[in-house]
Amino acid sequence: MTQQARLATLLASRVVPVLRYRDAATAAYAAEVAVNAGCRTLELTWTIPGVTDLLRALRDKHGAQLLLGVGTVLDTSQAHEALTAGADFLVSPGLTAGIAEQAHAAGALCLLGAFTPSEAMQARAAGADVVKIFPADTGGPRHLAALRSVFPDTPLCPTGGVTAQNMHEYFAAGAAIVGIGANLYDPAAFAARDTAALTRQVARTLESAHG
Repeated sequence: MTQQARLATLLASRVVPVLRYRDAATAAYAAEVAVNAGCRTLELTWTIPGVTDLLRALRDKHGAQLLLGVGTVLDTSQAHEALTAGADFLVSPGLTAGIAEQAHAAGALCLLGAFTPSEAMQARAAGADVVKIFPADTGGPRHLAALRSVFPDTPLCPTGGVTAQNMHEYFAAGAAIVGIGANLYDPAAFAARDTAALTRQVARTLESAHG
């Protein structure tokens, strides 16, 4: 898949599940629920133990139908490991020097984090394909709308506190896509591993995002 095709797929996804768990088995379960619900883009955070092994396992199982990213990338060493494992995109919570160049050299994408206008300008200058607005809920949709007004041609991805209930406020404010973490899954159903209920819930969120 070309870099342009990856970007088109990422933006078309509307909702990116951000999987941040303390063990790989839980992250793998969350990933399978998301895939079964129709998600075709997943972000696996570096904080998952053995995240690159999980990425490879998901790639082996689902092939090219999944756009797989690694998030919470904090340096070029982590970026190298993620790209070597086959990541389609890298995500950093802030401006991590050099990783956009690494990603692009591998034909992958890079999302760099920002919160202020100056940070968004720096992320753009560093080569970010998408600017991740983090933490989104600190400023809320009004903050996102203000950033969008001065960066109308930059895809913005608010992450942090985005839910199925408030995501449309962010879309209305100008978000191209949103990142949703644990809020994507009902806590009780997740604790009970109620796969059917979780799959229905995530599928409804996706349908609403594309509606």
